[in-house]
Amino acid sequence: PYASLIMIDSEYLRDRREFFAVLLGIVTIFAAFALAYTLNNGSWGAESDGGIGEAAWYCERIQSGFIRELANTLSNLPFIFVGLWVLWRMKYDSVGGRPSLATRSWFTLMYGVACAAVGVGSFAMHGFNTDWGGWLDLSGMMMYITMPVFYNFSRFFGWDERQFCTYYLGSNAVLSTLHWHYGIGGFVWGFAIAIWLAQETAIRYQRQPLAIFLAPIAGIIILVNYNPVDFVREQVGVIIFMALLAWFLYRLDEIRLQRTHTPYFWCGSAAYLLASFIWRASQQGGGMCEPDTLLQGHALWHLLGAVSMFCFYHYFRTEVNDY
Repeated sequence: PYASLIMIDSEYLRDRREFFAVLLGIVTIFAAFALAYTLNNGSWGAESDGGIGEAAWYCERIQSGFIRELANTLSNLPFIFVGLWVLWRMKYDSVGGRPSLATRSWFTLMYGVACAAVGVGSFAMHGFNTDWGGWLDLSGMMMYITMPVFYNFSRFFGWDERQFCTYYLGSNAVLSTLHWHYGIGGFVWGFAIAIWLAQETAIRYQRQPLAIFLAPIAGIIILVNYNPVDFVREQVGVIIFMALLAWFLYRLDEIRLQRTHTPYFWCGSAAYLLASFIWRASQQGGGMCEPDTLLQGHALWHLLGAVSMFCFYHYFRTEVNDY
């Protein structure tokens, strides 16, 4: 009768080492959160306590206790679940061939970690309403959105896993530090999306530099609801950078990658586009803002973001590398 029970022994743990290592890290972080709250006499500090009873910037009414915005906080768990799921299924990925997001590699590990980091960071921001929680939030977001950028460059330039991890983690350490001092996280988020869109366009249309230039600019204008005239007038530096990037990608040696866009790329993009519209509408003063309900629009932004991560993971796994 016990033959079907899962035996968690050293071999079982070793086979799923990436999953259990990251899970232990997440549990440790949440235990540290709980310990910090307890040692501070059940408080997240005067600034956090001062907002109790008011509507947060992302609409939900701030309450007392360990979690300050219940819906906006717990809705971050799907990010963690997606990351852990990616890591769990690494056991079934091939260890042979060229390392990629379709193999048991550091690329796949970093993708899973980045997904989980978004959930942990955003949980801290909405749950605790502290400056350091906000820093963790943007640090996790930057970690995720720069993942495809560095992954694509690793394909273009032939980086091995060690080089990728060095450049990716090193850059995120610098970006996180800069965000703590100068608050650059929001800019990096949008800028990385633009670079990613340029890369994806180049993979399919490398001989069309105008498309590589226009696709990311159009994407950013749509995502952030930027007036095109204002964008041209106010973002000259970004436009110049994207023009140089388009020329650079056009002049690269032939990009010999193929990825299948249907259905995962388009589903992931649609989920994120819808999430972006909801993100704006669910802020204070937005049409979807109702502070005293658990059906928070910003919580839906989190759920759709996790769907997007799941879809993009599958999209990257369709890659055919002819280098």
